[in-house]
Amino acid sequence: MIDERQLQELAGFESEETLALSLYLDTDLTQQTKEKCRLVLRDLLERAKGSASDEDLARVERFFDQEYDWKARSVAIFSLAKDDFWRVYPLVLPVASEVYTGEKLYLKPLSQLLDEHERYAVVLVDREKARFFLTQLGQIEERGAWAGEDVKRHKQGGRASTRYQRRSDRQAEQNLKAVAEATAQFCKENHCNQFVLAGSDETMAQFQAMLPKALHKQIIGTLVLDMDATLSEVRDRSAELIQAKERQREGQLVEDLITAAAKGGGAVTGVADTFYVTHEGRVHTLVVEKDFESEGYLCTSCGYISAQPMTKCALCGGKPQKIDDAVNRVIHRVIERGGKVETIISSEALAKAGHIGAILRYK
Repeated sequence: MIDERQLQELAGFESEETLALSLYLDTDLTQQTKEKCRLVLRDLLERAKGSASDEDLARVERFFDQEYDWKARSVAIFSLAKDDFWRVYPLVLPVASEVYTGEKLYLKPLSQLLDEHERYAVVLVDREKARFFLTQLGQIEERGAWAGEDVKRHKQGGRASTRYQRRSDRQAEQNLKAVAEATAQFCKENHCNQFVLAGSDETMAQFQAMLPKALHKQIIGTLVLDMDATLSEVRDRSAELIQAKERQREGQLVEDLITAAAKGGGAVTGVADTFYVTHEGRVHTLVVEKDFESEGYLCTSCGYISAQPMTKCALCGGKPQKIDDAVNRVIHRVIERGGKVETIISSEALAKAGHIGAILRYK
């Protein structure tokens, strides 16, 4: 499972002489045969001949012949034999099969995948215990559990029952307070800024009241689930909620971006302005429509990428060269400089604004 740290490492890689190979292959054997996958692979490697080195092509072919277990739904491979650089990332979600050679690695599909499937925690609670889950890239893992003192209800009536129930309620409250602390620790250790809360309506309401304000704000939604829910049930129910919230969040992000750009404060839209502020290092969040790509002109001296044709760099006077992967290179730069990339699945408003934009660190 690739993470943001690994993506940033890939973004920092650059070859000065031989072109590096980036290859994505759909290996989902529930949708196609292994023979079909191998045919697609051979076609990709054939297309890369002449630009990728023979060593890199042979290394990829050998990997699929001898090493790959064909369990993942897709795989991303990055190779540059000259620099002894080889990275393989089996992926639990499918990506389109494609090949790319260049000085920079082709990271746009990975960036989109990570953005569309961010890391979330799922916390399932009742009055006695809790279960903790981590979900990312379509996978879910149960990462831990917490158990407190048993809480039982007295079946008989009368004063004794009332006293017994008060003690049980106090014990349940202590349990939930402990779970709140365990939740904060779990989210911190697993770098989760958002989580789904699950359980009964009554327990969740009581639990939320005990959470610190900062953690309370990280709840993206609640699910009514039994404590003994299966892993697949937790995954499917939480995925529905997370996807719905993600589409809602994306819509709000695009609206905020366009509004800020229109007011001239803290954001820009369109290819030209977005490329320019990226070169200046001012991008906090790059917002780009999925599958959007654009040609550009790269200055070989200062690295400026222009959306418009130029015979001389407008910034340093250097010599530009035409490139087909301008958006991919912009994504690289944002990631390298610690910025965030937000991929928007579908937005008519963003399309009208030029398919791409940026929220700035400063004006």
